[in-house]
Amino acid sequence: MSHASPTASSYVVGRRAVAEAFAAGTTIEKILVVYGIDDATMQWLRSEARKRDVVCSTMDRRKFNDLERSLGLAVNDAQGVIALRAAREPLTLDELLSQALASEAEPLVVVLDGITDPHNLGAIARSAQGAGVFGMILPTKFSAPITPAAIKASAGALETLPVAKVARVSEALKYCKANSWHVVGTALPATSEYSDQVYDGPTLIVIGSEGEGLHPSVRALCDQVVQIPMHGAVSSLNASVAAAIVMFEARKQRRQRQ
Repeated sequence: MSHASPTASSYVVGRRAVAEAFAAGTTIEKILVVYGIDDATMQWLRSEARKRDVVCSTMDRRKFNDLERSLGLAVNDAQGVIALRAAREPLTLDELLSQALASEAEPLVVVLDGITDPHNLGAIARSAQGAGVFGMILPTKFSAPITPAAIKASAGALETLPVAKVARVSEALKYCKANSWHVVGTALPATSEYSDQVYDGPTLIVIGSEGEGLHPSVRALCDQVVQIPMHGAVSSLNASVAAAIVMFEARKQRRQRQ
């Protein structure tokens, strides 16, 4: 099936096309399925998605039809299935860590623990690149996919910033800690302020979800948990704003030591 709009190249449209994408080894970020379809073909696609840790998200018919139209398709052209193709192949965790260590003695890497808003994902990536953060670690589930909207919000940073996908953030942090990475989380209550000297050595900065913050299993693995003091009526910052403040502080401390 042909794609009719400039952004549609990011999508795989139709059941057969999605099945062929799986067979070809194409990296799929997410599958969107219209509500109410559960025939044998859909069951097979869901099964294949589970094997690959690809999230299947159900949409109501009106929103799904709106997506079809936004891609220049007629209603029902997609046969109830649209997959989001990855912007590029993610790195493995080992690849990201080794490349980061090769880039500088004390690299910074940001880890997103449940950031589900594509605009926040893009904004964090933009700030990460500006702060000289080497790359990002994202979970395969419970994370915003790298959509055209996320890439736009990142001002193109997501096109070049190295990204690794992991099945579980907690397991990834355990592995990193075993390989001498320091883990700094952002949450309340905290053990330190964000401006304290807590970013020594190769450091992972972990940003929690917009609503619930760090998962308990992730927080337990942090060597330090930092907070940004608030002085007005607002008690917290947007996740992308908080991430930017912490990342630039970590970079500032590195410059001062050098």
